[in-house]
Amino acid sequence: MFGQLVGRLARFVHRIPSRPQGEHEAMSDSTREFIEANTVHNEGGDPELPATFVAEHRGRLRVIDVREPHELVGPLGAVEGVENIPLLGVLGQASALASAGPVVLLCRSGRRSGLAAAAIREHGGCAVSVEGGMIAWNLEVLKRTDIIERERVANTQVLGEAVYRTNGLPEVAPRWVQQNLGRFRLVDVREAMELEMHGKVAQSEHVPLGQFMEYASGLDRDAPIVVMCASGGRSGRAARALESAGFSACASMEGGMFGWRANALPVV
Repeated sequence: MFGQLVGRLARFVHRIPSRPQGEHEAMSDSTREFIEANTVHNEGGDPELPATFVAEHRGRLRVIDVREPHELVGPLGAVEGVENIPLLGVLGQASALASAGPVVLLCRSGRRSGLAAAAIREHGGCAVSVEGGMIAWNLEVLKRTDIIERERVANTQVLGEAVYRTNGLPEVAPRWVQQNLGRFRLVDVREAMELEMHGKVAQSEHVPLGQFMEYASGLDRDAPIVVMCASGGRSGRAARALESAGFSACASMEGGMFGWRANALPVV
């Protein structure tokens, strides 16, 4: 699937700087060994590096932030000097990044960077994610103990200003969703077969509707969440259920994947 993205996502592709072959190979081998010797694995078995370790050894590591550009000026901020290649860009050039040497990927919480790292590893590269992402960086490196609340308040306000009501249903437009990815949890409640047939939003989480409320029971009811499906019917039911369960910042994406595609927005 990732290989098919290259043509469709050409506008996201960044050129990878080259080094003399011998120097590149020696540096890559040394960095790969260094990363592998210090890697931890999350519950899913994916390799990660602690935020404090990455901060301490920044000079030895190539770090890429896969968040959207607007997130870099948000409450979590950005790590100075780190490259920014949004997730779709990384997926579109995973092969080139795999050939360019070891890389550490960073995002908000570690989920998107995990996807990016996995795509690079599929092409034989050495890629790991920063454990806990920018949330961990703020908490553990910068010691900003109030960051989770500050981010929640800011992002909830952004979502609240975008929501409109259709027959009482809270909705947001697909293009607004695309322009604000990362400021809320985006959950796709379609069935797995639908994702395979019609594609998905790369940044979304997949939880089928039948499992959604059980999944939602473990979420912060004050944190912003947007639900999507094929056309808006199932996500509308999910959004109403969230409101009934006491979620204060939730919405359905109007038109679902049909609306997303109608706006010519990227899918994987």
